[in-house]
Amino acid sequence: MVSFADQIEEVDSILLDTFRDGCGDYQDANGQLLIKGIPLIIDRNLEHSGPDGIFMTQAAGLTWRHADLECAEQGGLFVVEGIRFIVEDIIADDGHMVTAVCQVQL
Repeated sequence: MVSFADQIEEVDSILLDTFRDGCGDYQDANGQLLIKGIPLIIDRNLEHSGPDGIFMTQAAGLTWRHADLECAEQGGLFVVEGIRFIVEDIIADDGHMVTAVCQVQL
């Protein structure tokens, strides 16, 4: 019998296979390379809602499987095809998928 955890893992794999924008390497805030080739979903031009309404930002959201990288720290760096994504904050972590808001450096 297949466990619920196994089913969630399968769904996460299908999501990344379907929506993956590429693979990236992750360095911590000290510049130490921790993981190579993490499959990532990249959401560009995130929207921010505040007291003046909703507006577009220059930030990007990067999403990955928790099993590939438990968490990214503020100041950490993802490099995807030569583009640098600097982690500002973790905005979602359900224990299976993690999303960080990042500033983009070309």
